[in-house]
Amino acid sequence: MAKYEWSEVFMSIEGEAKYAGWPTAYIRFAKCNFQCKGFNNPNKEDTTSIAVLGFDPKDYNDIYSIPLIHKGCDSIYSWDEKFSHMWKHGDVSALGQEVFKVLPHNTFLNPISGQRVILSLTGGEPTLRMKQFPELLNDPAFHECRHILIETNCSVPLRSKDLAALSFWAQQRNAKITWSNSPKLSVSGELWKDAIKPEIALLQRSIMTDIFTCDQYFKFVCGPSETDFEEVATAMNEYYNAGVARNTEVYVMPVACTEEQQQEIATKVAKMCMDKGYIYCHRIQNSVFGNGVGT
Repeated sequence: MAKYEWSEVFMSIEGEAKYAGWPTAYIRFAKCNFQCKGFNNPNKEDTTSIAVLGFDPKDYNDIYSIPLIHKGCDSIYSWDEKFSHMWKHGDVSALGQEVFKVLPHNTFLNPISGQRVILSLTGGEPTLRMKQFPELLNDPAFHECRHILIETNCSVPLRSKDLAALSFWAQQRNAKITWSNSPKLSVSGELWKDAIKPEIALLQRSIMTDIFTCDQYFKFVCGPSETDFEEVATAMNEYYNAGVARNTEVYVMPVACTEEQQQEIATKVAKMCMDKGYIYCHRIQNSVFGNGVGT
């Protein structure tokens, strides 16, 4: 039986891109292959340091008490080892019960509206746990789940047998899989060669068949900068040239950790999206909940 490691399980609304506003249950898995120190960090400080964080994680027993993150990756608490004493560990049943407890009415099928809750697998970087997904989704807690949204940086190699197992689960349940790709541009601080991996996007598309519904979109984090938007175009051309469909939706959202940072540049980024032809993506979870842990 697989063992799982996660930083939080919570219920919220999907805050970004295609399914914004949908009731969504989140599993935020621990660990990531990136650090994204460049976000909101023009002075290139070490955003993993206690001095830049502004607090020592050892002073807190749970992530729900930590202060807001203002620089770098806003979910650093899910992958930086300084926060590991707050992470949770357990088997598939334990994780399934964590999700079951946060679901309204303890079900993915809302008895009031008849609408289904989305399950978001996020992180950190959830595809590091890809081989564990089928066992997780076949747990009784997920019996009514019909839509999973995989929030990924689209850089971790995917194994064909894991994709086949995921495809089989979706076919058996008549379920939907959404690949929510957020590749990292130079503004993140990550290297282009490590972050832009068209072959990963193509592997995702390998299970986009007529047998069940599976979709894929891209969303990028940008400042109101011509350089950032030029990189979006360059990255998408790499994906297109590799075989990604040109009608794939492309979203751009403001580089921000907090709502104040988002509002400062939102208008400029939105106007640039209109000019360049991309879909503007506002982080509505910031506006509604303030982007604290559990939102």
